[in-house]
Amino acid sequence: MTTDKTWFDEKLKGNLYLDITLRIAIWLVIAILTITYASVEIGFSPLAPMQRGFNSLLPVAANVARVALILCFLSLLLKDLEHVAPASWGQETVVGKIGGVFRRLAGDLSLWIIGAMVTLFASLIYFALYAYSSNQWTPDVSRFSITVGMIMIISISIFSYANVWVRKKVSFISSHPKLQAACNTPWKVFAFYGVLLIVTAISK
Repeated sequence: MTTDKTWFDEKLKGNLYLDITLRIAIWLVIAILTITYASVEIGFSPLAPMQRGFNSLLPVAANVARVALILCFLSLLLKDLEHVAPASWGQETVVGKIGGVFRRLAGDLSLWIIGAMVTLFASLIYFALYAYSSNQWTPDVSRFSITVGMIMIISISIFSYANVWVRKKVSFISSHPKLQAACNTPWKVFAFYGVLLIVTAISK
């Protein structure tokens, strides 16, 4: 069974940055509408509950995001190894087939992380607008909104970039001439991604 193909689908497949931007825009609109409708129905101030919710959710989101980013780096590592040494690491090898599974998992998980971050960002937008419109905007609310907002924007940007490269046909290193010249053997590719994996694993 195959899915229907349209010119729009082909355009999105040809430009993955456009694809991820469209997804984020749709998720953001849906999340804002859902939060707005829910808050009207409930009819209470969202300031305290949202602050408590963010404080409890952010550590969990950070841990899940770290695991997802490590999976993305492993996927990119295996993809670059395919380009550097196709005879040993190509799609026909056992490791290459495992790399294909990793890329699918990394692509789906990073999309899930982006969706979750967009939902949190939409909640933050509503939180800030409510605080401003109800004259409850304080220095603490301002610091909270700016800090969490920057974390959300950076996280969405990082995972969008990672998702695009995980789903692209070409590998990351081979698409950058200077990196390709520097990482032209499997061991150099391992070293490059090893640094990224270690930094990601120990980051807080």
